[in-house]
Amino acid sequence: MTIYYAKPDQTYEEHLEVVYKAWKEVVEYKRPLIERLSNKYGFSVERFLKGSLMTVVLHDIGKNIEPFQKMMAAIREKTKFDRRKNYRHELISLNFAFEAWKELNKESKYSVFPLEVLAVAGHHLPVEFTFSSFQREKVAAPPLPYLDGIQEAITLAKEFFAREGWYFPCLSERFAKMNGLKGLFKLLECLPQLLPKNEYDRERTLFVLIKGILIYADWLGSSKTKVSYSISASKDHIIEVLKKRCQEKNIKFNGLSLFQQKLSEQEGDVIAVAPTGSGKTEASILWAVKNSRAMGGAKIIYLLPTKATANSIWSRLCAFFGEENVGLTHSSANLIFESEVDNETTSGSEEKRNLLFDQSFIRPVTVGTVDQLLTSGFNSGKWVLKEINAANSVIILDEIHAYDGWTLGLIVSMISHFAQLGARFLLMSATMPESIISLFQKVLPSSTVFKDTELLDKERSKYFTKDKFIEEDIAEIKEAVKKGHRILVVVNTVEKCQTLAKEFEAYDAICYHSRFIAKDRKAIEESFERARLVIATQVVEVSLDIDFDWLFTECAPPDALVQRAGRVNRRRDPERDSRVLIYKADAKAEKMYNPINAPDLLEKSFAEFKQASSDLNEKDLLTIVESVYKDYPVEEREGFSEALTQYEQSQKTRLAILDNISPRNEYERTRMEKYETVTVIPYCFFAEVCKSSPRERKWYEVRIPYWYARRHSRLHEGVLFCDLTYDSKYGAFLKPQDRS
Repeated sequence: MTIYYAKPDQTYEEHLEVVYKAWKEVVEYKRPLIERLSNKYGFSVERFLKGSLMTVVLHDIGKNIEPFQKMMAAIREKTKFDRRKNYRHELISLNFAFEAWKELNKESKYSVFPLEVLAVAGHHLPVEFTFSSFQREKVAAPPLPYLDGIQEAITLAKEFFAREGWYFPCLSERFAKMNGLKGLFKLLECLPQLLPKNEYDRERTLFVLIKGILIYADWLGSSKTKVSYSISASKDHIIEVLKKRCQEKNIKFNGLSLFQQKLSEQEGDVIAVAPTGSGKTEASILWAVKNSRAMGGAKIIYLLPTKATANSIWSRLCAFFGEENVGLTHSSANLIFESEVDNETTSGSEEKRNLLFDQSFIRPVTVGTVDQLLTSGFNSGKWVLKEINAANSVIILDEIHAYDGWTLGLIVSMISHFAQLGARFLLMSATMPESIISLFQKVLPSSTVFKDTELLDKERSKYFTKDKFIEEDIAEIKEAVKKGHRILVVVNTVEKCQTLAKEFEAYDAICYHSRFIAKDRKAIEESFERARLVIATQVVEVSLDIDFDWLFTECAPPDALVQRAGRVNRRRDPERDSRVLIYKADAKAEKMYNPINAPDLLEKSFAEFKQASSDLNEKDLLTIVESVYKDYPVEEREGFSEALTQYEQSQKTRLAILDNISPRNEYERTRMEKYETVTVIPYCFFAEVCKSSPRERKWYEVRIPYWYARRHSRLHEGVLFCDLTYDSKYGAFLKPQDRS
């Protein structure tokens, strides 16, 4: 009897057995979501499960063909195989899936369109109108099927259905000889007629459910991995970790604050406003644990504005839930060389598997940049897995004030989409103007607004404005350092940060900005507690638990200034000499911060602080934020309304369920920054990176201006390397002739 293989290390039967077992687990975990969507969209749970199992038992039946089995034999015997002679097995599998779908639909319909067939066709590669994933098959002759292997696979499919007490449709092995690519072409040709536009949301969600569970089961079965679907940590465990951390920092733990206590007891959507240093991160974790349990074991997704803040929060969440349960996802997750990518023949290394799990929100807890979830709205990347996981999650959006009009518009659309699928949201910030609170209340009408009022009357620093540029006051900064104060200087550009850091070299100044590789940034952050002088950019504004005496800062929008000031006298010691000195912004900052419809934002910000008293409490700071932003309604921010439309338009363009491949529409971006940046690896680390594992490579990444990367970078097997000068003390320097 011939043995057929689905993986080099798994026979076809072994593979199907492990994928079936994984499917049983995934369905059990996803059952609350399945039942919720069944009630919302009116489909039979049993019909869904039959269709879902059908995709599992037929997804690899097309591997029983000559080219695939020859490739497996070559890998097993460690001989060469010309991969140009392979044939995508999905194109054979989909023939069987289509016939089975027709039979299942005679009982009852899951969808008017054969979503199960499209799920099988796309369980490895993107499916879209140009069929770019199947270029080779467009010209290749149909492969020779091994009919005994096909018949064996049909018999196995019947057995798995019988285990569930279901009858499997009668299928003929002759379907293996049909041209699957032509079949797929006809399906997509019919798609516009079969999917009414007013049904896009429904069909998209049903497709995500069927394909997401197939990929989930296939990945888990192929990797022979056991995963935790949700966390089991309790409120008491979180408090114990908090106590321990306070002891390590020599801080007295007085129990949860009133704000933390209230949030830990709240079920459902929440909009939270709490001053910096009030413990709102820990409060959000307590809310997440409560709501995850209430949803029957939902995942926790924690999203932030930047990669640096995501890295920082990831470390903190690992302390609560264990590193094995907390995934980290941002642009660094793409650092796999093309030669290491092989979806067809391998079960994948542990490194690659972990990266895929992180990118797809598979772990019980995932920390990432908000972009990672927003791109699912463009049907990009692993959007199906992201959507099926996010739909049954509690999602925290921290520092929600920090986005421009475009990204905020996308976020509003994303919240609206996942909230109607049952996800729960916590939106929080230290400074959230009433106009933004009102905006989110429209999207989350049943949300509760929580404000930390305990600290509103508290002061922690005296505020002063200086009618000069910060570089004109070097002597005062030096004098403050000499007097023994711990000083934080915040400027608005990397170039100025590097220049000032060199100016203060004799004072052991620590330079900190976004143009360090992650490895050095981590080391720098760990040195903050011992530093007496730090020169930084706005990257210090959020998610860093650091504490200084005096802040010298260039002017910025009022919410950004409040965030910067939150790094000073963090414990609000009334006896401490704590000061915030605000200087005029230079022309570069004006370009950076003043949007088209708010050209005098920085000027207003400076003026409000200038006319205010030096003794500002938390309430006064919020009043200044409100005063500056009162003339700039959120809905009128540059790009906001266009982004709302774009989120919907991207899905319409792909008829709700097709994949989005590069190059994407120029508007399908999560950021519309004036100064677009891109992540690269400096050439000086080329040798180290080539020897590193994919997970380690992220530590060598640095963000630089897009225009500079275009001139000085080139791809090496899909990873971007760039020619620039790098110094572990001052970060990356652009070539002098290219500095703007």
